[in-house]
Amino acid sequence: MLLYIIRHADPDYEHNTITEFGWEEAEALAVWLKDKKIDKIYTSPLGRAIDTARPTLKAKGMEHEILPWTEESMDYMESHRMTKDSDCSYSVSVEKGVHDFKDFMESTRMERIENMIKCSDEFLASHGFRREGGLFYKVENYNDDVIAVFCHGGFGGAWIAHLLGIAPGILFPAISLTTSSITTFEFREEKTGYTRPILRRLGEITHIHNAGLRVNNR
Repeated sequence: MLLYIIRHADPDYEHNTITEFGWEEAEALAVWLKDKKIDKIYTSPLGRAIDTARPTLKAKGMEHEILPWTEESMDYMESHRMTKDSDCSYSVSVEKGVHDFKDFMESTRMERIENMIKCSDEFLASHGFRREGGLFYKVENYNDDVIAVFCHGGFGGAWIAHLLGIAPGILFPAISLTTSSITTFEFREEKTGYTRPILRRLGEITHIHNAGLRVNNR
């Protein structure tokens, strides 16, 4: 199975949509994805994610399903305030995954991150890959499906960190997802019956270059 994590196009936050340039990005994305296999498209409930998906949905004649847990939150982006003096630590093991995480922020954001992890595990289990405590997923129903999730920079960075088995507060400051970029994870079938998400591409923007658009680091 392939999982595409797609950040929304250039945002118009005030009007809960995307800008004129964002629509150009979304159209370029649709051209890139039109002839590629996609079995299911999901979006965040926010307008900028849904509108980014619209040209692709139209090009492929598909409908989307909303995933409320992929909504953006400032809780994911507190990591940008981390400095070299921040008190942040965690442990990681095959059995437990990331645990004993000590956040560097005096906030309640861990509740949001823990909910993201719970929902991610439920979502992937519904597609045949059940996480068993730590870094590995039991292959309960191997498939070659391709699923796309249109979401956000902050949420996407936190989700990518979780799938890689790294605390979001540590990895997120090092990830900058360009608008409309595509991050690809592969879930492979292994003889052991277990697999790990393999990061194939991080923040791919081939469609931007093909369309002759500027790279947008907003």
